[in-house]
Amino acid sequence: MPGNPDTVVSALRAALATDPGRPLVTFYDGSTGERVELSVTTFDNWVTKVANLFADDLLLEPGERICVSLPTHWQSSVVLLGAWTAGLTVSLTTTVDDVAAHVVGPGADADTARHTGGQVISCSLRPLGGPSLTPLPAGWIDFGTEVPGQPDVLAFTPAVDADGTAADTDHGPRTHAELMRAARDTASMLTLSPAARLLTDVNPATPSGLVAALAAPLVAGSSVVLLVNVDRDTEATISAQERVTASVRSGDLGPGWPD
Repeated sequence: MPGNPDTVVSALRAALATDPGRPLVTFYDGSTGERVELSVTTFDNWVTKVANLFADDLLLEPGERICVSLPTHWQSSVVLLGAWTAGLTVSLTTTVDDVAAHVVGPGADADTARHTGGQVISCSLRPLGGPSLTPLPAGWIDFGTEVPGQPDVLAFTPAVDADGTAADTDHGPRTHAELMRAARDTASMLTLSPAARLLTDVNPATPSGLVAALAAPLVAGSSVVLLVNVDRDTEATISAQERVTASVRSGDLGPGWPD
């Protein structure tokens, strides 16, 4: 990848410059039949909108912490990249409090979300990032209402430091440089190369998942096929249709960030 990017954010910029039309994230939900494919350009567009929400609308400052409590989903990936683009630290610890914002999925417990502190952003996880169909608790922000209308160009200049903290985990804080090293090591372990297709059910919004299901394919110039609620037969069909070249399942990874 040109320029030897030193953060996942700069890796996305490099991918946008070299091959913007290639698929980056493809998402399948076997329970609904939903299939969503995001090219590098479309993915970056969502990331930009999320980053603008965090930095321009919510006025979150670089270095502030947010919690991302989302399941395996394409929105988990864009929220993570949006947070890093805004210079934020993502908290993926088992005990979360004192955060500037908490991103939750449908059915999140109101008391639990409020307990973490900060503003609550709710993702309906509906197709195309649509708004919630049920009323949200007072003061909550609807991702599907607020994000799509954000500008397609960053309203600020991103300044992501490789030595800055990318994520807080139960194993301690991890820098963007550490994330990139883990991503490259994982890409090598999974034999990812440009144009490779990785199939996985691993949640990007977990310490091991943000490496294996997000950062590693991105830095390798590969793409990822995310699966939820898919049985083995359907998985085999999807694997053939998507021309998958590698796979990793949640049971194959430990609970922590790869060293």
